Amino acid sequence: MNHTAKKLLVGTVGAAGLFLATTATANADTTHKVAKNDTVWDLSQKYGVSIQAIEALNNIDQNSHLIVTGQTLKVPAKDAQVSENNNTAQAADKKADTENTSDVTVKAGDTLWTLAQQYNTSVEKLRELNGLAADAYLIHPGNVLKVNGTVQATQQPAQTEQPVQQQTEQPVVQQEATQEQAQEPQLVVSANHTTHTVQAGESLYSIAQAYGVTVDSLRSANNLGATLLVGQTLTINDPAKDPAQEAAAQQAAQEQAAAQAQQQAAAQQAAQEQAAAAQAQQQAAAQQQVQQPVQNQAPAQTQTQAPAQQTQQTQQVQQTQQVQQQAQPTQVQQPQQQVVSTSADGSAIAAYAQSFIGTPYVWGGSTPSGFDCSGLTQYVYAHFGKQIGRNTIAQESAGTHIPVSQAQVGDLLFWGTPGSTYHVAIYLGGNSFVAAPEPGQSVKIGNMAYFMPSFAVHVN
Repeated sequence: MNHTAKKLLVGTVGAAGLFLATTATANADTTHKVAKNDTVWDLSQKYGVSIQAIEALNNIDQNSHLIVTGQTLKVPAKDAQVSENNNTAQAADKKADTENTSDVTVKAGDTLWTLAQQYNTSVEKLRELNGLAADAYLIHPGNVLKVNGTVQATQQPAQTEQPVQQQTEQPVVQQEATQEQAQEPQLVVSANHTTHTVQAGESLYSIAQAYGVTVDSLRSANNLGATLLVGQTLTINDPAKDPAQEAAAQQAAQEQAAAQAQQQAAAQQAAQEQAAAAQAQQQAAAQQQVQQPVQNQAPAQTQTQAPAQQTQQTQQVQQTQQVQQQAQPTQVQQPQQQVVSTSADGSAIAAYAQSFIGTPYVWGGSTPSGFDCSGLTQYVYAHFGKQIGRNTIAQESAGTHIPVSQAQVGDLLFWGTPGSTYHVAIYLGGNSFVAAPEPGQSVKIGNMAYFMPSFAVHVN
């Protein structure tokens, strides 16, 4: 009797302990931090509790079933009584669902979730009614599904919440736009600035180069978009260049160069004409000297010695002409160096020198078939009866040394220091001179602005 009582007491105590342990376990809720791709259904499967229990405990919308990554959820513990009650409720729901079931044909764009929202039910109920897997989401147009409930006449809660959310977000967007406008850099305009109207084909780089500024300074001074617009007015801060002035200066330089070229051409033509006139005068003078003894033969009958002397002079002139013609076959018709004139002016010397423009340069040449620099000057001055020597060193001593600034037309110009000069020319006036420059070139007019001589010599 006592042994039986002990067994009964031990069993009662054990059962009570088991009940207490079970109660403690059931009352202990578990927390879960939502990870990426977690769903309420996944949590219900993981912890063995119903979706409704998790959503009820955490105030989750039973229509959207929305949970957020990082959210901490309470998971209720397993409870046999709760499970039994849930099973009973589920059985009742199934019975009610079976009685209120209709067929729906899936259309393009339909999903389990949109159908559940449309018929005021849940995705899980749709899966249960249609025998779909617990993780099934894919349905196809033309499928016939069983649904319970009726179509809602009002808009879905999610759709009604969306405009509200947009309305609440709109002030934030406006506020951000206001902040961006406030943060936009102010345009910088300096006191020394000008404006430029964009022309077709221009770019920020070409405009910056034209005004001597940087592209960044253009951007800081103007509210620029992605592209420049023709006719757009830009502000140019602190321009280092003025395109209008530079264009005018360039045009003026071109016009000046053209005028100088015309002047040089006119001077060259005038020099050639003067040289031709001088040659004609010299030929006429030579003919007069030849004819003068013949005209004086009649009155010379009483003066027997004068005709003889004049005849000898005529013969000497003719012999000189023959020697010069033999030495210079290319200048047969030009009586060069026939007339000795110690009073020839510089313009005549300059004109005669220019008559050889185009004659090729020949090293050591001293005839019209080819000249070097000192050969040309020697030949020209010899034509006027002045012997100045063959090379530049000798020609330095042909007259008085003077600065280039005091040189007169017809004077000699030298390059190099006295005693070691290397080039000589004949001064034409202004900045021009005529010379035989170098091998491969011809006698031509040069400009002292590009080749400045060292000193000048006025031939005595």
